[in-house]
Amino acid sequence: MGHRQEPRIQLNSRASLCGMDLHQGRSFLEPVTIRNMSGRGVLVQLTRCFVNSGDVVVLRCGQNKGRFQVIWVGETSDGRQKQLGLQPVLPANLSWGFDLPLAGPDNYRRPRVQERRRHRRFSRELSVELRVENSRMSIWSSTSGISEGGCFAHMPYVLPISARLNIALWLGEVKVWAEGIVVSNLSGSGTGIKLIAIPEEGRQRLRGLIESGPEVTDRRVALEESLGGVSDVETYSEEMEWVTPLST
Repeated sequence: MGHRQEPRIQLNSRASLCGMDLHQGRSFLEPVTIRNMSGRGVLVQLTRCFVNSGDVVVLRCGQNKGRFQVIWVGETSDGRQKQLGLQPVLPANLSWGFDLPLAGPDNYRRPRVQERRRHRRFSRELSVELRVENSRMSIWSSTSGISEGGCFAHMPYVLPISARLNIALWLGEVKVWAEGIVVSNLSGSGTGIKLIAIPEEGRQRLRGLIESGPEVTDRRVALEESLGGVSDVETYSEEMEWVTPLST
């Protein structure tokens, strides 16, 4: 079994993407290229990116259009263009006139011949307060692994993937608020949170504090290196990008 839930077809189809730039408070319309597609989602490439993970956009290709949620934001291997992983808002298989492969096992394996994390991860226990968007209830927890780009918070239940939340980090005697999004869950253990906006002063404090702890090795890299690596597969970048910090 590969890393993808369904096989994809490679494309080079012109399309357009529209939505709201929440930072500027205005709409945008940008030309994009659809790079690949499966029945569950689309990979698009563009020059300018105005969206973050969790945003909803409209993708148009010829006579076809649909509403999609941004699952991840990355960039091409040369860093010249952005990439977006999109998933339909409504549960439905895409077709759009393309001859898509049937759902089934996928042999694609993404190589990890080098560290893919954008930020070094450290083992550090910090107190955190979580507030899910549109909820007044606070969830008190603590972290284990943490980096400038995110953390793993211990909790006995799971939070919805892509749920936006406010997270307060206790950095010594200082409480720093940031914006985050849920990117993973480990039932009965905790939740992985990506930090998408944080004041620059808070980020500097976080960096100075966590780097005093031991660094965590990416176990996936160590495993694949022990297996000899993978070199004969298709590759593309999914490196996550730091979003414009919160205004203070």
